[in-house]
This record gives sequence, C-alpha cells and structure tokens, in this order.
Amino acid sequence: MNTLNVVPTSPIGAKYWSELKDLSDSVKLELITLLSSSITYSAHKDSVEKGWTKKFAGKWQDDRSSEEIIEDIRAARNAHIKEIEL
Repeated sequence: MNTLNVVPTSPIGAKYWSELKDLSDSVKLELITLLSSSITYSAHKDSVEKGWTKKFAGKWQDDRSSEEIIEDIRAARNAHIKEIEL
C-alpha cells in the first residue's frame, strides 16, 4: 500500500492517521465521502446570510387589498388538482 509520505500537521490528525492509514481503499473512500459531505454542509450552513429575508420587507407592490391577495393565493392552491375517476 502506497501512502506517499503523508505527514499530519496536527496531533489529532496524527492520532487518526495512525489508525486509518492501513484501512482498505474502499473504506477510506467511504470515509472521505462522509467527511467531505459534512464539510460541504457546514460550509453551506455558515455561508447562509442570517436575516436575508429582511431585504424583501416592503418590496411587494400591488393594487389589490390583503384580502384579495389571500383569496388569490388560496384559489391558486387548488388550481392543479385534477379529478380522477377510479
């Protein structure tokens, strides 16, 4: 097995590397996938701007009353329902 002279840079990395370096390639790939997924999720979660919805407050412009808008929204909810004969 070729490990390419990998040298961990932290004590935690060194600890885990000593335990994981001799695992099979398939197990290493599975661990890489799991670890990569957790990093991607964390990076995405951290990049979400907090309070992003506030920039839309007061932006909607419409001549209809609130009641008319609510009525249109409720009517649209059923617009795609099709009756099916059984």
